[in-house]
Amino acid sequence: MDLVGRRGEGRALLLAARARRSAVVVGPPGYGKTALLEAVFPALREWGPAVWADRLSPFGPFLKQVFAGLRDEGVPVPGVEFTRDAAADLKAWSRAYPTNEEKARSLHRALLDWRERRGTQVALVVDDASGVGPSTGPWLAAFAEAATVLAGAYPETLRKAGARRFWSRFERVDLPPLSPAESRELVERLVRRYGVAAEDPEVYKARVLALSGGVPGEIERLVRFVSAEDLVKNRDVGTGYAEGLAHREERGVALAPLLLVFGGLAIATRYLGLARGEMDLYVMGGVGVAAFVVFSPWLRRAVLVQ
Repeated sequence: MDLVGRRGEGRALLLAARARRSAVVVGPPGYGKTALLEAVFPALREWGPAVWADRLSPFGPFLKQVFAGLRDEGVPVPGVEFTRDAAADLKAWSRAYPTNEEKARSLHRALLDWRERRGTQVALVVDDASGVGPSTGPWLAAFAEAATVLAGAYPETLRKAGARRFWSRFERVDLPPLSPAESRELVERLVRRYGVAAEDPEVYKARVLALSGGVPGEIERLVRFVSAEDLVKNRDVGTGYAEGLAHREERGVALAPLLLVFGGLAIATRYLGLARGEMDLYVMGGVGVAAFVVFSPWLRRAVLVQ
C-alpha cells in the first residue's frame, strides 16, 4: 500500500523511538497500520538493531520470530552460540529454553544486556499486537522496558477490561481516515500502479473516493480488485440500497421453493381428480394451478420492491 497522508504519524513514531519511548499505532482494519510501521522500519535500522514480528499471538511463533530477528541483527541471546545455520541456532535455543516462559525470559535478558552494554535499545516492531492478553501483556510490557516497542492495534484492543493501564505505558498514535485531497492522491497513485483504464477517469476516481470513505485499504481494494467498468456501472455498490436489495433478493429465493411446492400440489390435485372422475377435486386443482400462475410472479415482485 502506498503511504499517503501519514507523515505526521510517521514523525510521531520516529520521535518516540528516538526518545526510547514505546508507541502503539491505533486504527481499524485497512487504515494503514502495517504500511506505516513498514515505512519507519528502515529508519529504525539506521539507528540500531531493529526486529520485526508479524503478530503477538500466538505467543510461541512470536518469540521465535523475535529470536530470529535478534540473531540476524547480531544481538546475543544468553545460552546460544550463533552459527551460520539459522535453523540450527533456533533448535539450540529451543532446547536451552523449552517453555515459552523460559524463551521470553531469555529474550528479555538479551534486550537488557544489549542496552546495558551498548547504551542503545533494540527496536521491536509488532505489526499486530491486538492479541495481547493476560499471559502475553506482562511480557510485552517487560519488552517495552528493555527495548523500544512500536506496535499496531485495533481501537477495541485498547478498550478491553484492564487494558487502559497497560497501554498507558505507550505513546498513542491514532490513524484517522485520509482527507479528500490525500484520498485522491492515493487513488491516482494506485491507478498508475495497476494500470487502470476507465472510459471516464474522473467519474471512476470520484466513485472510488465516494465508496472508500478515506480508508486507505478500501481504496486499494477498489482500485486493485474491482474493474473500472463494474465500479462505475453499478451505482449501488457498497450502499445501503444495495444491501437492502440483496436481502430482498434472498427473501425472494427463499420464497421460490414454497411456491413450487404449492404449484406441484395443485397439479397433482387436478390429475388425481381427473383419474378418479371427481369433478370437484379436478376443479380445485385447476383453480390452484391458475392461482400459482397468476400470483407467484406477483408475490416475488412484492418481495423485491418492498
